[in-house]
Amino acid sequence: MVQDSNIIKPEESRGWIVPAVNFAIFFVYLLIMIIVVINAGLPKNIIIRYIIIIAIVLLLLITIYALAITRIFFSMKYVVLNDRVILRCGWYKKDIMFSQIEKVEIDNIKANLLADSYSPIKFPGYALGRVYTFNKGLVYMCATRVNKNILLIYLKNGEKVGITPKNIEEFKEFLIEKA
Repeated sequence: MVQDSNIIKPEESRGWIVPAVNFAIFFVYLLIMIIVVINAGLPKNIIIRYIIIIAIVLLLLITIYALAITRIFFSMKYVVLNDRVILRCGWYKKDIMFSQIEKVEIDNIKANLLADSYSPIKFPGYALGRVYTFNKGLVYMCATRVNKNILLIYLKNGEKVGITPKNIEEFKEFLIEKA
């Protein structure tokens, strides 16, 4: 049973695989580039030398970004306090006061992932930030999936929030009781 001052984890997902594979690919490219430079040295041509240095720096930054996104995936949680639930994932944080909840339902949404420019982080099995949907409009997501079996929280200010807690039915009943 959900109680006050609990940390609720989202349903497990394999969404972390996409950023982890990206991290591995960029890390391998970075290592290859560094090994080539160490073995062959930097070329005498100054333009090619700068291009190689810029490529190494960019690969390093992209590798760090991919690692950070992979790490963020595992930090997703929903913290239940006395008067609110806090959605946390990496640098994202959203407070939902129980008094602001108007309606709670479990529904399938139809996300328009191609036309969506609101959410900076979306992978298969991972949605964070605002996602544009065909049937619900903008939905703030902190979830391990984008479309199916989403716990939608409708707030009195018209905002919609989508989450995917482990025990979705139990958490839905808890939110209805608290609201």
